[in-house]
Amino acid sequence: MHNFLSEIGSIDFLALLFLVLSFAFYGPLTLALFGKNISLRMLVWRKMWARQMLWREERITDVSLVRGLIGNVSFFATTTVFVISGLLALIGSSESIVNKLNALSYLEHVNDETIILKLSTLLTMAIVAFFKFGWAMRLHANSLLMVGAAPESGERNSAQAEYVSSHLSNMSAMASESFQGGVRAYYFGFASLPWLFSSWLLFPSLTLMIIVSIRREFYSDAFKATRILENFDTVEDRNLHP
Repeated sequence: MHNFLSEIGSIDFLALLFLVLSFAFYGPLTLALFGKNISLRMLVWRKMWARQMLWREERITDVSLVRGLIGNVSFFATTTVFVISGLLALIGSSESIVNKLNALSYLEHVNDETIILKLSTLLTMAIVAFFKFGWAMRLHANSLLMVGAAPESGERNSAQAEYVSSHLSNMSAMASESFQGGVRAYYFGFASLPWLFSSWLLFPSLTLMIIVSIRREFYSDAFKATRILENFDTVEDRNLHP
């Protein structure tokens, strides 16, 4: 292990540290600096959906909605399996990658240890994404069960109905948060691809990705649209159905 680490340059260790810290603290720091992002603000709409569900005699629409979310997450989970397989194959052929990169005179010289470190980092990001997507699928499946546990529309004002509605919206929100974590791992992984060509390219690439992500999550038109019913918690069912 010592020999492996000794072959890796200090700039690569610095780039790895920058990537790990950025990924680990992106969520907490943006929450502290900018408040709730677009995904967290969607909780109010999930509560609206859960309350509206109680008024429907047939819950086909709600079941289809949750199944659609499960299918969306399933697609990403399946894709991630192929990404992991591809990265494992690349790690196995690292020597060939090193030869091809070193054949390009305008790129910095690399060795097997450096390429393995970079590919292993991308592999780790893919594995994190897979577990995030897998957990999101399980939480959405739990949401589907909660839809089935909702009482008949005639009992929509009962304590059981309120209990199911509240927990359904929270369960769906947690599933969305886990899915967002998987997507974020993809963002950081794709932003790290220039690192394979030059250690210095990781810093501007990752910085640009973070700026774009913050803009989309806190300053986009989609974010503004979620503010419309920001105080929906104060709205009563009778206001939704006069």
